Amino acid sequence: MATKTKRPITVTDIQQRIEAEYPNLSPGMQKFARFVLKEPSRIALLPIRQVSELAQVSTSTVIRFVDLLGFHGYQQFRDVYRIGLSLTGPSRYGVHTKHIIGSGAKNEEGDFWSRTTDNLVHHLVDTHKSIQAEELRQISALLLAARQIGVVGTSGIFPAAFYLRYVLSLILDDVHLFEGRFSTFGEDLVSFNKDDLVFIISFDPYAADSVRIAQYCAQHSIPVVALTDSSVSPVALKAKRKIIVPTTSTNFYQTLVPTFAVFEGLLSNLVAEIGKEAVSRVSAKFRRKEELGLYWKKP
Repeated sequence: MATKTKRPITVTDIQQRIEAEYPNLSPGMQKFARFVLKEPSRIALLPIRQVSELAQVSTSTVIRFVDLLGFHGYQQFRDVYRIGLSLTGPSRYGVHTKHIIGSGAKNEEGDFWSRTTDNLVHHLVDTHKSIQAEELRQISALLLAARQIGVVGTSGIFPAAFYLRYVLSLILDDVHLFEGRFSTFGEDLVSFNKDDLVFIISFDPYAADSVRIAQYCAQHSIPVVALTDSSVSPVALKAKRKIIVPTTSTNFYQTLVPTFAVFEGLLSNLVAEIGKEAVSRVSAKFRRKEELGLYWKKP
């Protein structure tokens, strides 16, 4: 059972405290903790009733949660987020997606393109600030050291997994894209061990197959890198290394722009580490593709 301690002062303090206490929280509090980590702008903007409805927990759960963290009520908890987060930026747009529905394409509410691009720029800035260069270097080192690499991303995340496998395979030799349902994943994983690496991309709502793969890897000491949207997501909790990216968009689905930015950062680190040999590998593989007639040539 979690115990009440000194009140956190900053948003970062709250996040670190949640991560430390998460395994000891009740299921209801864990659910709200995931919401807090994933949707900090909603905490800053919305009153307790709306937050509890969005998080699908009772207001009493929210009150117990903030009390456990040492706050005297939800408002004091919310004030930390209001001070710590910029409320003038596009992060607020994800909270009010419903407001753009039915608005005209030419008026202020209907300026979808500006809202979308502003939101993406904001997310890229946040991603740059939250992920340290050393973290990417460490993950790049794991990728280089792995005997073989498996990439997992199902449903709407599959294009990201496909892309990551493609670019990694240009400079690394044994990279697999895990496809199909878990029965097929089991066939893919049978040859993996502690000398390999599985890279899982998964966002809320977390694909059951991705979670099962993370659990399987943890049980069999297979290292996992999780690229996800919360430090307490079910895949992050089983990972050796985790990368947290924002996914809130101005529409009904997650944005993958920060995810692809992370891929580029990882690739740059890998190329820098491998050196000239990376250029040789890429050139050789593209020559093979040309020989196979994979690219269009001007008549």
